[in-house]
Amino acid sequence: MIETFNIAGYTRISVDDELDRDNVSIENQKAIIADFVKTQFPGSSLTFFEDRDRSGYTFEQREGYQEMRRGLMSHKYDILIIKDFSRFSRRNSRGLVELEDLRDAGVRIISIGDGIDFPNDDDWLKIQFQFLVNEMPVTDTSRKVRNVIKRRQADGKWLCAAPYGYIINNQQQFEIVPTEADIVRRIYDLYNNDGWGYKKIANYLTEQGVPTPRMSEQMRKQAEGKTTKREVKAAWALVTVQGILDNDFYIGTLRQGKFTRAKINGKDVRRDEDEQIVIENHHQPIIDYRTFATTRALREKRTRSNYRGIKKYDNVYSGFLECGDCGAPMFSMSRSDIAPAYTCGTYHRRGRAGCTSHHIRVDKLDELMRLYIRRVMDGSA
Repeated sequence: MIETFNIAGYTRISVDDELDRDNVSIENQKAIIADFVKTQFPGSSLTFFEDRDRSGYTFEQREGYQEMRRGLMSHKYDILIIKDFSRFSRRNSRGLVELEDLRDAGVRIISIGDGIDFPNDDDWLKIQFQFLVNEMPVTDTSRKVRNVIKRRQADGKWLCAAPYGYIINNQQQFEIVPTEADIVRRIYDLYNNDGWGYKKIANYLTEQGVPTPRMSEQMRKQAEGKTTKREVKAAWALVTVQGILDNDFYIGTLRQGKFTRAKINGKDVRRDEDEQIVIENHHQPIIDYRTFATTRALREKRTRSNYRGIKKYDNVYSGFLECGDCGAPMFSMSRSDIAPAYTCGTYHRRGRAGCTSHHIRVDKLDELMRLYIRRVMDGSA
């Protein structure tokens, strides 16, 4: 009797792979894996998982892989089959650790193109060498990309999407969008002359039905006949208003190289102003220098705090709670006149115009957490 298995087939393609679509396309990878299973494991079940436009340098950002991994670790699948190890990982150290984790969970991994059946074929030196070869194109490409970016920044060429209020025209120049420019000027006027804060300005723009920057971008693309899948929100965010008030791009200054990162998937680190590339009078401004200088002075004055106390609340539940009605993250309340609690983030920003408070105290959350832990402990006994 022929032994059958539950097999997971994994396929991946990154943005760079589009240049070699015929060779590494998702469809091509699936065809190779399906033919292999049909020949080597007749009668076995095959479930495909895929990641499109995902780098092979990390595992965490690959939704398809993470879903498959849960199935492998829970023994839902017996064998993992890939076209070659470059589809599995392009990071030497991380890929080898992941491979060992799967092996320790009892998973059999077959790389068709590399001729490896692990751990049946336990040639660890060969596997290490293959991962090292796969990592080389990533590090080399990263170095080349950084050099190109530095050169273009030094030449005053913009590398990102145009800030709100501008578009990049066919001549690759920044062109002002009149309706959006009026909103930018209105934001500065409300902050400088009316004394409004970020929250009040954001709520005002939302209530007036002013399209957010993402909405404006989406409407332009749709007017050009382009399809957009990205979901946009109608409510203005406080950080959007703050970003506009903090951006000297609106006085005609091009500032690049504000952030750097030590490695491919490392965190962005802000560079000192004297290390940034700054080109004044680079494009047509929306506001004048005096207005921007007034805004900066007011922002420094309003955000200055003489508080020298110690942290009173840990906010340990921040990032884990969502409003049951609108889905917004719950906001920590640390006021002296009430017990530590969390409230709906939308309500905190917009009041009853957005949602209701959905107030819950921290001591109640602690009680619920203790009950949950006790239930888990009782269930594992």
